[in-house]
Amino acid sequence: MFVGIDAGSSYIKIAVIEKSSSIQLKKIPTIPGYTEAIEEALPPNPRGILVTGYCRKTLSQRLNCPSISEIKAHATGVKRLIPDAKTVIDVGGQDSKIIKLSETGFSDFVMNDRCAAGTGRFLEMVAARLNTSVSELSLLAEGKKKDIKISSMCAVFAESEVVSLLAQEERREDIAFAAFDSITERIASFARGFGITPPVAVTGGLALSPVFVRLLQEKVSTPLIVPPEPQFTGAIGCAFIALSFQS
Repeated sequence: MFVGIDAGSSYIKIAVIEKSSSIQLKKIPTIPGYTEAIEEALPPNPRGILVTGYCRKTLSQRLNCPSISEIKAHATGVKRLIPDAKTVIDVGGQDSKIIKLSETGFSDFVMNDRCAAGTGRFLEMVAARLNTSVSELSLLAEGKKKDIKISSMCAVFAESEVVSLLAQEERREDIAFAAFDSITERIASFARGFGITPPVAVTGGLALSPVFVRLLQEKVSTPLIVPPEPQFTGAIGCAFIALSFQS
């Protein structure tokens, strides 16, 4: 068995493959004690382990295994799942990335890791203010009736806008939709500035949100493909690279 681990800021994603057949997926919250939880989740005597992501240095030392960049991991994972893909838009908890794919991996990338307004962290802040979870925030946004805007470019000021909207007794559903509209506009602007070539895959946990994908697709003006289990593409990429090391 070969193991790929994507150590994100919110969740640790684990992919286990046996040769090139079935893939087993597991997810563990990134909370104190996560290294012990990962060790318990690993299959006995794996032939190879490869890690990537936010906590990869810690895990690489703990598990005595190599690590690779998130860019290479996501590029490999997406190419395995969507062979024709030319671009990846990946939105994580702490950063967002645009990756241009090539036949052998990736040719270029750009990363936004300085502004939370274009990452999952922004929606976590909004969800907390609306007393809900990020997954429930998407369902809440489906009930939008009124168009309102969150215009601040900074996540901190945007959170203040949310507080003001609540004070004005705006509906939670409308605020939730405005939050998705705001984050997708920032990501789309980021993508347009860098340039994207279809087919375009969108990955990360937010790719599970129909509202997020629909709004982002409208703003980048090209169809978006969501791979199976989009939050696991980095882990899947690591697992297949670990397998290739033994080939």
